Amino acid sequence: MGKFLLLLTNLAFPFAALGVLLGFVFSARRRVLKTLWQELKERFALQREGDVPQGTLWIHCASVGEVKSVQTLIKQLKSLYQKEVIVTTSTVAGRSEAAKNPDIQKALLVPLDFYPFSSRFVRLAKPYRLFVVEREIWPNMIYAAQKAGVPVMLVNARISQKSTRAYRLIKPMFEMLSSQIALGAMQDQDAAKRYGSLGLPQEKIIVCGNVKYDTLNDQPAKLKEVNALIKKLGWQESPILVCGSTHPAEEDLILKAAASWAEAGIKIIFAPRHLERKEEIKTIWQKQNLPFAFFSEKKFPKNTAVLCVDTMGFLQSLYACASLAFVGGSIAPRGAHNLLEPAILEKTVLFGKSFYNTPDTAHALLSSGGGVLVDENNFKSTVLRLCKDSAGLENMAAKARQTALSFKGATQKIMGAVKDYERKTT
Repeated sequence: MGKFLLLLTNLAFPFAALGVLLGFVFSARRRVLKTLWQELKERFALQREGDVPQGTLWIHCASVGEVKSVQTLIKQLKSLYQKEVIVTTSTVAGRSEAAKNPDIQKALLVPLDFYPFSSRFVRLAKPYRLFVVEREIWPNMIYAAQKAGVPVMLVNARISQKSTRAYRLIKPMFEMLSSQIALGAMQDQDAAKRYGSLGLPQEKIIVCGNVKYDTLNDQPAKLKEVNALIKKLGWQESPILVCGSTHPAEEDLILKAAASWAEAGIKIIFAPRHLERKEEIKTIWQKQNLPFAFFSEKKFPKNTAVLCVDTMGFLQSLYACASLAFVGGSIAPRGAHNLLEPAILEKTVLFGKSFYNTPDTAHALLSSGGGVLVDENNFKSTVLRLCKDSAGLENMAAKARQTALSFKGATQKIMGAVKDYERKTT
């Protein structure tokens, strides 16, 4: 039954691909096709013999975030196996990020999940091992690797409840693939239970944590520049609220509370998640009475109270200079961005109830007292209350750091599981 369902997905593939292509042609985004042709060689596995390095460790990631999160893991796998590494990604941005890593011999776009493409890529690459990162479960890629005798390992694996329900509709196919998975290194117990319910044998499942927390940095690279900026603004003695990766709904709340915070001497820095909104933000804030400036400006208004970060790469250093941090995407329904980025820097973390992307870290911060839940009703008052209690804020910040440190170590656990697998199979 599993093979029959896999066959059906392949029979349906040409029609689905044609539908997507026609959608591009008749959409306002058809200009994307100008670059699409450059990708076809990799998307359709049309490389020639020798274009793809052979006998390497093949690591597949979705995009930029996943590529960054497994940098240390890649280095350690390369050292363990003494083999070169190729990385495939689902996005062009991910491929570009992978190409920057000196530990990666070649970065490529993953072939579309159609068995003829997947099997051809496996024949070209002849990989030694395939490591699939997070939730990139492509049936034909995994089946082609398994059929060629390539052990497949899921690392830093996660799966949502919604995806689990969808996979249950094709459970025989998932069970067929899962039965041949060599190892499933899961991010948490929820992922372990969900993969187990879909047929991944329990003896192959191990909970290792999330490798992205091993990349938490408590020595921001641009701290000197940010300290100089804080001094230039004259904010050295003021409490500073840094709001990171904000969305419009959250910026509305900042806007409504800004006057009260400024009156209490609290300075405000917010970093929008999407910088293309700069003109929209400028229009909104220029209507306010508060002195407002953008991070990139050389001259700032006298007594600047609000700073908008319109330059990439500074958020972590700004968190380091904060008295208090709010992480965006958590009041806006985006599942929350990385709650531990400010926590590792010993900052009390504020966030909303929309933290479905990071429930483990959210609950841990709340339980330890290093995090505080806020919403549209108490955001303003919570910031005012905490900034008045410097001793309490310092105590909470220490708990936030301890919580962040407790999440480190996933990379070593994964490496331990991989080594155990190799010992058992040699």
